[in-house]
Amino acid sequence: MALNEAGAGKYAHGDLDGAINDYDHALFLDPHFAKAYYNRGLAKYDKGELTDAVADYDQAIRLNPTYEDAYVNRGLAKDDLNDLDAAIADDNQALKLNPNDSYAYNNRGWAKYRKGDYDAAILDYNRAIELDPRMSQPYNDRGVAEREKGDLVRAIADYTQAIAIEPGDNQAYYNRAIALDDQGKTDAAIADLDQALRIDPKYAASYLARAGFKGEKGDWDGAISDYGQVLATNPNSAKVYNERGLAWCRKGDSSAALNDFTRAIELDPKNVAAWNNRGNVKKELYDWSGALTDYNQVIQINPQYAYAYNNRGIVEQATGRTDRALVDYLLAVKLDPKDAEAYSNMASLEIARGHWDAAIVQADKAIALDSEFTQAYNNRGVAKYHKRDFDGALADYDRALQLDPDDEHAYNNRGLVQQARGDLDGALLDFDLALRINPKFPAALHNRAWARYADGNILGALVDLF
Repeated sequence: MALNEAGAGKYAHGDLDGAINDYDHALFLDPHFAKAYYNRGLAKYDKGELTDAVADYDQAIRLNPTYEDAYVNRGLAKDDLNDLDAAIADDNQALKLNPNDSYAYNNRGWAKYRKGDYDAAILDYNRAIELDPRMSQPYNDRGVAEREKGDLVRAIADYTQAIAIEPGDNQAYYNRAIALDDQGKTDAAIADLDQALRIDPKYAASYLARAGFKGEKGDWDGAISDYGQVLATNPNSAKVYNERGLAWCRKGDSSAALNDFTRAIELDPKNVAAWNNRGNVKKELYDWSGALTDYNQVIQINPQYAYAYNNRGIVEQATGRTDRALVDYLLAVKLDPKDAEAYSNMASLEIARGHWDAAIVQADKAIALDSEFTQAYNNRGVAKYHKRDFDGALADYDRALQLDPDDEHAYNNRGLVQQARGDLDGALLDFDLALRINPKFPAALHNRAWARYADGNILGALVDLF
């Protein structure tokens, strides 16, 4: 029928509404025209009208129960509607009609992948590739399943093959980038995302992934720029504002971070991550009241959000409400028994109370959970120092500095141990190192002043004190 052909022509040129209008007229003239139902279903699917597309495929199949392509495409729409079992059933029916339909195998593989049956999905992708080795999608999809199974080498090989078949496949470049980053090859991952964005400059997922990878390399300006690209086309994404806010934090721009977290909250008032992150910035700025307000809001929205209790505890400890702080730390570890930071903070609280043994117990718990948690070693070292276990304290500070050579607190604390052991030269060297990292570190200036005084350097001590 001419109207059906006219609709197909408009569909091919991207005029979906025009195509649907022609198919409507064709079906008005012939309500039993299965091909027109099928074609209208394709156009509605491309418009995102999935339920209506399924209804059209239903009609096409009712009129022609052997309509293989209608089963394949109905399965695809059902997959998008998260009706995965029904999608698989449609692919099964298509394969009964045509056992050599590579698209049906690939689509069924994707539905099985989404159900978490990666091995079964890979078998379907294998069959699709056997039937059509020049079809790029099964390689790409098989790579996704292989990555989920932890086989990065095979996944990357499949993405590479997909790209070789279809060099303009931005999704394959994106997927390969993710796998390369999993291997620790961040530069290569960024290069793949660069190419993905050359192919499709509007693909938000590539900007988001590249922002994350740039952040891994400490390129916060680059990360912020990529988040900005996403927000230029999607200015109402609370998640992206929150992510960019974190990048601003790492760059050291508290004002920009606060603006982004505030915007995220305005867009999504129940975004607990943004509330919590804004509270963290306020905490770093010593805006205790503002931080407390934000953490309280997090807990009101989600009483199970463990991080907010830990963070609120820090504020309460800093403002002298140690009993409340301890309750919050205990709530944090009750909700998340693997929260090493909360245990370390309890160690800090016990130090403030002069409970050295209790502090060591809590620091031990933190270190058992995270053997590279610098602050926990620092806290345990302080408690050991006060117990006059200087060797134990020194070992903890050495470990902290091994993990973070720029930890001014560990140098300052180690200097105190050196001084207590009578090693003024070692103490002065450590205080110097702490002040080289942070020239305005009050504790290190005070401690170096007294070490200089003890070493007979009265003028140097006065310089440090005043």
